[in-house]
Amino acid sequence: MEPDVLAWRLPAAAELCRQLGWEVEVVRTAPPGRKPGGPERVLRFQAVAPRKAVLTVACEEENLKEG
Repeated sequence: MEPDVLAWRLPAAAELCRQLGWEVEVVRTAPPGRKPGGPERVLRFQAVAPRKAVLTVACEEENLKEG
């Protein structure tokens, strides 16, 4: 079973994957022309082989305003 780590912060997601026996590679992405500086969150978990996965992550906006 794959870990459900969507939207988790990267350190916690990577640790859970490790505890469950998954080896993960991290791929970072960002919106064009911007480099947000907040915590990295998981956007996608992609199994690529038995017990191996790629976590795609991006930084969330530091001062995200609602409304």
